[in-house]
Amino acid sequence: MGESNDGVGAGGAKKLGLSPEEIAKVKEEWEERQRKKKEKEKEKEKEKEEKEKEKEKDGKEDSKDDKKATSGTPKSPTTSASSSTPPTPTHQRYTLHRDIFSMRLAEHRRRRQAVQVKELAPRLPSAPTYHPPA
Repeated sequence: MGESNDGVGAGGAKKLGLSPEEIAKVKEEWEERQRKKKEKEKEKEKEKEEKEKEKEKDGKEDSKDDKKATSGTPKSPTTSASSSTPPTPTHQRYTLHRDIFSMRLAEHRRRRQAVQVKELAPRLPSAPTYHPPA
């Protein structure tokens, strides 16, 4: 096979005139950015877990009150639910807001109806005109 002259590959640094020190410096900066990204993701996950725990606690307190009123013996909350961690997502998931989706559907519907009206309008009879007596 032929060599590529795009500067990417094992000999790419030599072709671009980069010294090993410069390469090491860029590599360290990149690794530092990756570490910061991972730390931010971990913090976000912790915040999500805390919010979920608070929601669960609120829900459990409501259900505990209901159970106390019905059975009289309160059940202790399970600790296994808090120790299990959900699998970490590999990418951020994008969700489309429901109003935006419905607006897009409405726009397509209006366009389709406008085309139908333009096709049908020449075949429809015209409206009678009313001339009041003078």
